[in-house]
Amino acid sequence: MYYLMQLLSRTLGLLSPKSLERLAATLTFIVFDLFRLRRALMLKNLDRAFGTSKTPAEKLTIARAAVFNFVQTLLETLASSRHPLARDVEVRGGEHLKAALAKGQGVYVLCFHMGNWEAMAAKVSREFAPVYAVMKTIGSAGMNRFVEELRTANGLYWIKREKKGDGFRGIRDVLNRGEIVGFIIDQARPGEPRLPFFGHPAKTNTSFAAIWRRMPAPIVPVHIHRLGFGRHVVSCEPELQLVHNKGQVSEDILQNSQLFNDVVEGIVRQHPEHYFWFHNRWK
Repeated sequence: MYYLMQLLSRTLGLLSPKSLERLAATLTFIVFDLFRLRRALMLKNLDRAFGTSKTPAEKLTIARAAVFNFVQTLLETLASSRHPLARDVEVRGGEHLKAALAKGQGVYVLCFHMGNWEAMAAKVSREFAPVYAVMKTIGSAGMNRFVEELRTANGLYWIKREKKGDGFRGIRDVLNRGEIVGFIIDQARPGEPRLPFFGHPAKTNTSFAAIWRRMPAPIVPVHIHRLGFGRHVVSCEPELQLVHNKGQVSEDILQNSQLFNDVVEGIVRQHPEHYFWFHNRWK
């Protein structure tokens, strides 16, 4: 699998950005229009999120654009050895991230499944500080090796979890070096509480709020949206202000987790066609 993925990556790298964009459009037609993979789930999620504020036609347009953006993200990332991800990425609000880093505590970046987060990490690593994230093993050993090497080359570094406590220790080490920990917040997790997201209870990852309480550092929401194939805008928002009340650990974790949900929702509402609606967030 490792060598097959390398071959695919090199082959895609030989194509021009315009050719890759046309390929993405063709794959989107196959996935969304022909086979309709996850199409019903996406439209169901959009119904939950927007209700009657958007028409069925508008929701269909958003869903199709989300698939197109996701396919472009895959192709951009696979071809990144020849077409660097950070080459044509604009940064807005970078002063917020710089101010947070200047405090010398390291920084948590609150991120989520929207746009090409690989390009976002590549740009932030090159312009501000190295970006690390706790990530799961992906597929087979060969696939995992390929993805890890590709991400490392692009500037997204793994905090590995080989035994219990590795993730926490890795996060602590990154923060102690004054670098960046990216924390993906919008994944449904079993056993987690249901907190409002777009007005509906959704299983919410509370581990970020729990880790922050034990290891505080500035939290800056950072997100990315696409201008065209290979062209993106990374936006850094102002540092979040979280609650930290003595003796109210559980309450604070829930309140801060709800804040994260609200931040993600607000950003997604600005660029809904870039969000990954095929996650079953409300299952």
